[in-house]
Amino acid sequence: MPRSLNPKPKPNTKRVTAHIHVSMIKTLESEAFRTGQNVSQIIRRALDRYYDIEADKENTEFFTDILRPIVRDEIDKQANRLASMLFKIGVISAGNYFLAVRMMSDVISPSMMEDFDAINANARKLGIDYMKQSGVGVIEYLEDDDKVVRAAEKLKTDWYK
Repeated sequence: MPRSLNPKPKPNTKRVTAHIHVSMIKTLESEAFRTGQNVSQIIRRALDRYYDIEADKENTEFFTDILRPIVRDEIDKQANRLASMLFKIGVISAGNYFLAVRMMSDVISPSMMEDFDAINANARKLGIDYMKQSGVGVIEYLEDDDKVVRAAEKLKTDWYK
């Protein structure tokens, strides 16, 4: 059955006249032909989709406004937790360092104490240089076996001088 040129308006609708660029009319007619719908149906569907997207955007902004402070608060809590853990690791590391120094000083004869102090100072300097490196630098340093062995050998050589 052929389509009517002046279809009866559907309930709760109103006819609207708009000026649309010729290329858009061609696109709408092409889509209408492809889908078996008329141009009005294509336009109504496009408008419905557009306003659904706008409604989704508003809903997204609404939920974002609610969630952002909750997420930020949780991130702050976790950051503080990590900072606390890093502090504790630092305390433990310092304790181990001082324990090692103390144990070595108890084992070393008094005549070698000056040498031990020099080696300890050099080891501390190497440790500080190591800690100043970026994360990538630390990884590269630890992956270079020769470099680590040379640093240890230097301490050993200093010890026996």
